[in-house]
Amino acid sequence: MLKPGMYLQGRYEIIEKIGSGGMADVYKARCHTLNRLVAVKVLKEEFSSNESFVNRFKMEAQAAARLSHPNIVNVYDVIDEGDSHYIIMELIEGITLKSYIAKKGRLEVKETIGIAIQVAQGMSAAHQHNIIHRDIKPQNIIVSRDGKVKVADFGIARAASSNTQDLNAMGSVHYISPEQAKGEPVDARSDIYSLGITMFEMVTGRLPFDGENTLSVAMAHLENPITPPKVCNPDIPESLEQIILKCTEKRPEDRYGSAEEVIADLRRALINPYGNHPLASVKKAKSKKAKSHQEKEETEQENSSDSEIKPKPEKPRERAQMDISHQLERIFAVTGVVAAILIVAVLVFVVLRVGGLMFFRPSVSNPEGQESAVSQAQVTTAALADGQVYMPYVVGLSQEDARVLLENSGLSMTVSSVETSDRYPAGYVMAQTYPEGTVLERNTAVSVKVSRGTGTVDLTALGLEGMEFQAAKTLLTQKNLVVASTEENSDTMPAGNVISYSPQVLREGETVTLTVSSGPALIPVPDITGATPEAANALLTEQGFVPEAAGSDYSSDVEEGMVFNQTVAAGTTAPRGTVVQYTISLGPEETLIGKTHYIGSIDREYKLSLNYGPGYAETSMRIVIRLRQEVDGKVVYRNLIEPRTVVGDSVVPISFSRIEGADGVEEGTVELVDLDEDKVLVSYPVSFFKTEE
Repeated sequence: MLKPGMYLQGRYEIIEKIGSGGMADVYKARCHTLNRLVAVKVLKEEFSSNESFVNRFKMEAQAAARLSHPNIVNVYDVIDEGDSHYIIMELIEGITLKSYIAKKGRLEVKETIGIAIQVAQGMSAAHQHNIIHRDIKPQNIIVSRDGKVKVADFGIARAASSNTQDLNAMGSVHYISPEQAKGEPVDARSDIYSLGITMFEMVTGRLPFDGENTLSVAMAHLENPITPPKVCNPDIPESLEQIILKCTEKRPEDRYGSAEEVIADLRRALINPYGNHPLASVKKAKSKKAKSHQEKEETEQENSSDSEIKPKPEKPRERAQMDISHQLERIFAVTGVVAAILIVAVLVFVVLRVGGLMFFRPSVSNPEGQESAVSQAQVTTAALADGQVYMPYVVGLSQEDARVLLENSGLSMTVSSVETSDRYPAGYVMAQTYPEGTVLERNTAVSVKVSRGTGTVDLTALGLEGMEFQAAKTLLTQKNLVVASTEENSDTMPAGNVISYSPQVLREGETVTLTVSSGPALIPVPDITGATPEAANALLTEQGFVPEAAGSDYSSDVEEGMVFNQTVAAGTTAPRGTVVQYTISLGPEETLIGKTHYIGSIDREYKLSLNYGPGYAETSMRIVIRLRQEVDGKVVYRNLIEPRTVVGDSVVPISFSRIEGADGVEEGTVELVDLDEDKVLVSYPVSFFKTEE
């Protein structure tokens, strides 16, 4: 027994147990070498203690590990640790096809074909490597959350079937081929038979053969003809029915010869499900060829018999006698059936004449796909007066079929309620007010209850993530769900939108909790004044802000080369990712008399509405006016005014009678900058002249 936290090979960390089957337990684990999640399948003790089985299993698992296909669950590794044996496999997030069928009752035709094509593609890839699965069934087919279908346990089933002929050990007897049931050698056509049974179950919601024990089911595979799928589901197109029937022929030579042939016909059926299909003619040709071959063999046997040294003249006579006996048996059988039919007809006529009306309840399919109990000849004992009718049985019928049956019986139908039901699918009658056989006045309105289905709501298909909260709440309320919410900060999801939800699947009337974004978390801005630019960058980045140098300026308080100003004040809060600009000190400005200076001036004004329009009159922004110059090939900024907040329709004066530039630099640019948007609104060139003071 593996436990969470245990390691295999110092590499695979066990996380949790996620399943158990007839041969193995399955655990979720993390491969720390490749940093990925995997499934670990651990053989159970009764198999691990069988040395011949283990050797066979290891060989087959290693062969399966060579398979790499999108529709096959990949085998990564096979591990032995003492008496324990593990398979490291691809971890698929999803459910088995068996569970999926049980959840939906039966699948739509296109969905069935799509799944069958993917399964057949996986089978084809394995067959090309001479690997036969031997246990194709819905329990070994996984439907992932993204709709990809994968076949599991290649190699494991082969090892099991080689180890024992016990039908239980070979997996579910409901899906095995006739040759498997007889213990004969199998090939790719055996997998094709099992795929045909699986397709039958997908489109009908039931299995074609059932019995009290494995032996009776196995015998049904050998002897009983398969029920045409359209009998269980009339909506199945003939093309798909032909494919299923061809896959499930008793003799392997009458089936498809390869998975590729199955795929080709499935694709044709997907494109044109109700069109002409070549399967029937192919089957007839094969049957004719087989019959011709059989007649040829019989002729050769007769010729060979005639040419023997010691002929036995009595054999042709015996054969003729046997043929006559068989013919007589068939004649007697047919005569008996005809006589029985005539007797029943006479009895029915007498009952109709003497006892009144006879009521027949039609055969209908219930939600489980089984034939409902049918009262084929229930003769009521109560006498009917004029204007009276009997109440028919409508539970299990679709709402429309029930209405038609009641109207044909002289009654009308009203729906008293629509309720959830785990037994009846949506739109089917789940209860009737009057019991079957009740005598009612003609035109009586009969009330019935109609199912709305299980009432289960799958939220994964609604696209709730990213939806605005009120819209999501309205949608869920319309589906009869109770909505609760909780807030959570998010750097990626806009405030007021749904981040996640829980649970994913629930019933009507239950509560779903939406986690709604409250926007980015506000965090305090650190104080970077007096720090080096490198230290300021590191501190701002660590706290989740974006640092940006905004030039340099003279400062009598801060040492040259250190940060002396920041655009977002220390201690205030701002969202993660906010840009924080800072200015680097040039040290104290020299004021010695006789020193050479480069002086410029400017007298302008700028209307912010030119950039933002009059709609910004009620808003505010942070601006700064700065001087931009190139000194020794580097861009240097110096603030002419400190950052300040102004309203959006302000007229900003850009008027400076004395601007001192860098030594030796005769030109520059005065810029008006919107710090909130981090963009230059306007810039003016300025010339500088050398003076001595």
